[in-house]
Amino acid sequence: MSIAGWFIRDYRPAYPPSLTSPTPEWVEAVPAFQVLKNVGRINLERPFTLFTGENGVGKSTLLEGIAVSCGFNSDGGAYGERVEERVNPLRNAAYPTMGTRAMQGYFLRAETHYSLATEFGRNHDRDLNAMSHGESVMHLVQEKFHGNGLFLLDEPESGLSFVRQMTLLAELHQIAQAGAQLIIATHSPVLLSLPGARIYEFTADGDVLRGIGVDQTTSFRALRDFFADPHTIAEFMVQATETD
Repeated sequence: MSIAGWFIRDYRPAYPPSLTSPTPEWVEAVPAFQVLKNVGRINLERPFTLFTGENGVGKSTLLEGIAVSCGFNSDGGAYGERVEERVNPLRNAAYPTMGTRAMQGYFLRAETHYSLATEFGRNHDRDLNAMSHGESVMHLVQEKFHGNGLFLLDEPESGLSFVRQMTLLAELHQIAQAGAQLIIATHSPVLLSLPGARIYEFTADGDVLRGIGVDQTTSFRALRDFFADPHTIAEFMVQATETD
């Protein structure tokens, strides 16, 4: 990591809870926020922090909470853009311990990327919507990401082929080597292989595996098992679906 330090050091549950802007009850049911409450804080002092786990465990919701508490728009985009839209109930659920670096960077959300791609085109004379989703994400990373920023990415592998995910891995690693700090929510075993990353795998019952290697993640093990015997697993899944 560069000697410049960190943009954000950790993320902690709000205590005591806000009385003027209480956190919605549904947040308490999100497994990732249950983990946050139980462990007390999530350490983010790393060039790469990766959140993973099955659909519904709240990794994207946790990432959104970090983003809005750092001042990013909840829909994503560059830091400082569309500041009037930053109201988000997750902002009161927890708070970050900020580092010494002046905030800048980008929050990339797969589900809102289309609308932001349109805005990007207006501001940069380049129509990202004329590209495939995956191509536009790669272009955005190459054009907007740099060594002096905090970059939060929610499932950036969406729309990317396996080979392009490896290209994205290389791009992100280069950015981190230049001094950036990145927090990523992902299902991709490729991105979970980022050198030096700290991995948090959240489970549906509100537990977390910390400090694990990529080969211990559910995503990696499922892919490994599938490649070991794809025909048998495919037949099993088809039969299980037909039975249901």
